[in-house]
Amino acid sequence: MTLQELYEKIEGNYSSITERLRTEERIRKFVLLFLKDTSSQSLIQALQQGDAEEAFRAAHTLKGICMNLSFDALYQISNEMTEYLRGGDIQRASACLSDFISCYEKHVQAISAYAEY
Repeated sequence: MTLQELYEKIEGNYSSITERLRTEERIRKFVLLFLKDTSSQSLIQALQQGDAEEAFRAAHTLKGICMNLSFDALYQISNEMTEYLRGGDIQRASACLSDFISCYEKHVQAISAYAEY
């Protein structure tokens, strides 16, 4: 799988990331580092515990990572959750949780498959 195929699979913006990071080696480095990020686990745990403040921090961090990596689909849902949590609306953010998990898992599976190449 190529980087471009990975970005197509996860509904990312390959042209945007290549403009920003320039080389496939650099893009690969940061894409693979995404697998080590714990923001998603923090977000899920905070939502399950009803901790809106911690959930906001985690969602905001994840949103920034996704924006920088041009992971557009995951950026959209993490941005939506961030805005709900910014307003303290943990119920609306929690309502997005299953879609978030599905999208996140899609990214992790695709990146893991890419890492094997």
